[in-house]
Amino acid sequence: MKLTLKAVTFYLLTTSIVLADTQFNKVGEARMEYLFWDVYDAVLFTPSGNYSAGTHPIKFKLTYLRDFEAKEIVKATNEQWEHIGKKELADKYDSELLSIWPDIRKGDSLTLITNEQGMSVFYHNDEQIGEINELQFSSDFLAIWLDEKTSEPKLRKQLLGN
Repeated sequence: MKLTLKAVTFYLLTTSIVLADTQFNKVGEARMEYLFWDVYDAVLFTPSGNYSAGTHPIKFKLTYLRDFEAKEIVKATNEQWEHIGKKELADKYDSELLSIWPDIRKGDSLTLITNEQGMSVFYHNDEQIGEINELQFSSDFLAIWLDEKTSEPKLRKQLLGN
């Protein structure tokens, strides 16, 4: 058991180092607006500058243009998962996301970076704040913006560089 824990810890530490060295190129960017308010700017990056669903590593950065409590961001995430037909994810990730994400102030950023296997690391203003070590999470999270069933098809198109 100790050997396995050490091996996992070493893997996670070296993965973080590899992620820091990965060169990302912008695929696309978009501004999320709701009614009269600017909500956030989103930017999608990959090493090649092209996006293909299920391919990693990926960097996805949201820079907020308003203040939000973490619970509001989790609620909005859950609503979007429900919209794309993945309602069951709300119960699965609620508490984990609430334990990772801080309250956000105007100008703050939240960034998701995945490694080559798709494991997720979150950053707040470029400082690591937490990980979700389930391979499917990154695809489910990115689907909010990149799935064909997204509630924001114009934003999706811009993020994909179209």
